[in-house]
Amino acid sequence: MKDLALILNRKRKRRGSIDFDLPEPVIEFDDQGLMRGVTRSARNIAHRLIEEFMLSANECVAQYLEARVPSLYRIHEKPDAKRVYEFEVTAATWGYSLGVGSLPIRRVQLKGDRRATHGSGRRPREIEIPQEVKVTPRMYQKLTEKIAGTPEERILSYLMLRSLKQARYSEVNEGHFALAADSYTHFTSPIRRYPDLIIHRILKGVLRTCSVGTPARVVLKAEALKQRFPNQQPAGESQRITESVLQPPIPLQELHDIAEESSQTERRADEAERELMEWKKVKFMQDRVGEDFDGLIISVTKFGFFVELNDMFIEGLVPLSTLTHDRFTFHENTRQVIGQHSRRTYSLGDKVRVLVDRIDPVLRKIQFAVMEEEPVRKERRPKGKRRKR
Repeated sequence: MKDLALILNRKRKRRGSIDFDLPEPVIEFDDQGLMRGVTRSARNIAHRLIEEFMLSANECVAQYLEARVPSLYRIHEKPDAKRVYEFEVTAATWGYSLGVGSLPIRRVQLKGDRRATHGSGRRPREIEIPQEVKVTPRMYQKLTEKIAGTPEERILSYLMLRSLKQARYSEVNEGHFALAADSYTHFTSPIRRYPDLIIHRILKGVLRTCSVGTPARVVLKAEALKQRFPNQQPAGESQRITESVLQPPIPLQELHDIAEESSQTERRADEAERELMEWKKVKFMQDRVGEDFDGLIISVTKFGFFVELNDMFIEGLVPLSTLTHDRFTFHENTRQVIGQHSRRTYSLGDKVRVLVDRIDPVLRKIQFAVMEEEPVRKERRPKGKRRKR
């Protein structure tokens, strides 16, 4: 099974499937049910084995149903050009690129800015919008392999993931970009996921046509005849079989409604899970106000930067207002916070030592403060006669 899983994994990689393999947080509890900490989830060959078999089964079922009846698919569309452009700009600061080449840019003026500057003599502000960009999953895969084991791997993998669209369910098969799969669905978990249950019902409806005395090869032969002679009506048993095959177990409009509702429900479930995790993390950090930790800057904004504590998957904001030793401003073109006088710079991927400054349990927010190193002062000698050499 291990050998087969590795063969399937190599097959996916050859076609360009992306595998970020990002660590996931696991909350640990003590005997009293209280949170003890947040650790990195363990991952070994057993996880890889199940994952590869699951992906293979999902693709197999999707391809089987696509050739026969309307079905439900798990699709992942190509990333937006704007997201790819933003990632390329950030990755370039580390010397990396997806290899998409020069991105065509179109400059546009917002209607609101045009109205605001009308008659004032000032030119309306222009924003840059990247045009369609040719990006493939193999580009992501190659960059993932290139940054593996580097200090910036955590940040760039996170940014690459953010540049991609969210996967969703659809009755129209548009392929799965991240998996580099032409047909993909969710089939392996019908006891916990509604789309999987729908796929089982569709699959049973198709297989039901292969009833007692109707082998699968007869059904396939009927389909082949229908495709070969579309204007010729089959007779007898072939007609009955062909009609049953062409009759979809679930109508297309109903599949559309199921896909929309399932996608929205998945978003709500993910948001609920994130809120629970944030609540648990805030509760865990309440007794640690005043303690200091090592962290990594994972995001920089105009109001501050977010720091994730090492090996704890707990993040918090360092507001610009707390950086009192200088006047700091956000530079959007480089995504950096720079001090006006000291030129001290805070950038994505920088390692910092932070203090847990404040906890807001209602908003589930954690605020950090940067612990700056004290400058080394030179001892001044008292005024007087110079020492003879």
